[in-house]
Amino acid sequence: MAEINTTQDQRDEALLQKFGYKQELRRTLGFLSNFAVAFSYISVSTGTFSLFYLGILAGGPGFFWTWFIVAIGQFIVALNFAELSSHFPIAGSIYQWSKRLSGHTLGWFTGWIYFFAGILTITGVAFTIPIPLLAIFPGIPATILGMPSAVFIALFSIVVGTLINVAGVRLVSIINNIGVVAEIIGMIGFALVLLIFFNHQPLSFLFIGSPVSTTTLGAQWTPGLGDTYFGAFAAALFMSLFVIYGFDTAGTLGEETRDPQRNAPRGVLWAIGLSAIAGILFLGGTILSIGSLNRIESIASGANFTQALPAVIQDALGTSWGNVYLGVVFIAVCVCTLAIQSATIRLMFSMGRDGRLPFGKAWGTVNPTFRTPMWAGIAVAVLSAIPLLALKDLPSAIGVIVVGATGLIYTSYFLNNIASLRARLKGWPRVKAPFSLGRWGMLINILALVYGGVMIINFLWFGGLRSIYTNSAVGLAFPGLASVPLLGGFPLFELTLLILVAAGSIYWFGFKRRHVIESGEQRAEALAD
Repeated sequence: MAEINTTQDQRDEALLQKFGYKQELRRTLGFLSNFAVAFSYISVSTGTFSLFYLGILAGGPGFFWTWFIVAIGQFIVALNFAELSSHFPIAGSIYQWSKRLSGHTLGWFTGWIYFFAGILTITGVAFTIPIPLLAIFPGIPATILGMPSAVFIALFSIVVGTLINVAGVRLVSIINNIGVVAEIIGMIGFALVLLIFFNHQPLSFLFIGSPVSTTTLGAQWTPGLGDTYFGAFAAALFMSLFVIYGFDTAGTLGEETRDPQRNAPRGVLWAIGLSAIAGILFLGGTILSIGSLNRIESIASGANFTQALPAVIQDALGTSWGNVYLGVVFIAVCVCTLAIQSATIRLMFSMGRDGRLPFGKAWGTVNPTFRTPMWAGIAVAVLSAIPLLALKDLPSAIGVIVVGATGLIYTSYFLNNIASLRARLKGWPRVKAPFSLGRWGMLINILALVYGGVMIINFLWFGGLRSIYTNSAVGLAFPGLASVPLLGGFPLFELTLLILVAAGSIYWFGFKRRHVIESGEQRAEALAD
């Protein structure tokens, strides 16, 4: 057995050397651990607990069907990513894929945008951790060490996640495996209990919709998908959009996975497939267990809007079993934060190793003791903590952060799909990898672009809720800028994208691109089959 492992390790190391890198990270993950991190990144429980209130307010029970739209669209994207991860199982996932398929410039902008999307996602998910915790222990003080308890808990989780990531990928995988068990029990096991024993509504309940506006949050829930409901349904999509991404994490852990050309694409597809099933059962079970829409609506449109989903669970299961369920969710959300940190750290490490970020040498350095990118881990923690400390009205602002993060994720995915389509038009792939889409690759790639483009349009339009966030996005973080022309009325997604593209263009075209070209740096891009 040892001889087989050694032989496989040698093949894995030789593959990485082909791409221009030496083996520095510890390669210990098998398929299950690789899948577990990607599954934990998606984390159905985390996204639903963050934005269930938005879905139920905007779309009513009918927002259940947004899950199918996003799951199918993202599975098409995941098929494309699975093939890419089989060809290029390298830390950095879509940054590396875009760079190798379409050149340094598109690759860099893909990685640059994806990196900050990861930072904002860590912030948003870390703030989700207090939601089940405060529901279980309502007696937690409002402030801890002079800061809101929710902020303190979120910051503490980021610090703990950083320490675990620095300690090593093996520890990360052990904790993630525990989180996957909790996620499966919570999302599938308890969901089935809700569906079978606590079903208060007929299936027709799932077809009830509700248009929403800033003045009619308490309006009568009305059925149908008419013109007035289209914008509300588009806004309700944001809950599902926020949940189903991060499956490329299985690819970004390729340098730490054994036989990554086979195990990484399996991790990508299993993560999104099982998450899709868990989401259908969980959303169906919780929505059908709602006894009173008026009560849930009053919570969702009130000051404690994040407690809408915990209230559904506690009402259905009772306080004791409801708290057990919320405890399982709490574990899953903590592990989700850890997984997102792991992926973002690997991206920063990959770009730093290539010299693509300021002070890149530090971020691309592997600690010789832990064999992890320690400085990248610390930098990711600091950057993701800044919004938590800066935002003045965190409960209201967190929804804006989540939308901004998800919009940036979809933008970077879209750029990567452009890179892969350009490569396919030039004859890629010329060498067949263990996972291949074959003749279906071009069609799947195009469908992924169409789906991603439509969703980006939705982000720019922001469904029917754009006006709610447009006038407050910047002001929530920096009240002094609320009255500044243009800035005061800019939604966070557009503002963040504008800043990132402007700053990134100055840095890349002003300082980096010429150096890359003049140095003749090719790494193994020329070997991108």
